[in-house]
Amino acid sequence: MELKITAKGYKVTPDFTKIAEKKVMKLEKLFNDDENVVATVSITKEKTSYKTTLVVKYRAFDFRAEYEDGTPYDAIDIIIPRIEGQIRKQKDIWAKSKKGSENVYDEEEGK
Repeated sequence: MELKITAKGYKVTPDFTKIAEKKVMKLEKLFNDDENVVATVSITKEKTSYKTTLVVKYRAFDFRAEYEDGTPYDAIDIIIPRIEGQIRKQKDIWAKSKKGSENVYDEEEGK
């Protein structure tokens, strides 16, 4: 999993980078070690708060969550469970579609 951190009006500290990397890497277990996963954390300084957005790109899907709070540290704690829920929901949809995809017809019925 690749992690990118961008900021506008906020200086990204090494502490935030370390914490964000630790928390985002928890999502890696949901992707079965697929290397084509890219996570992007964007921080934008608003007037009195910070808007933190996390976008996880996996295959043709973009999982996105954002939260506006006083600090980006608190926002990342709230965003991660939201993304986990989106990923699990999508995996359930994939699993349900795979169950009905088997060919159940016998060769003799087609004659």
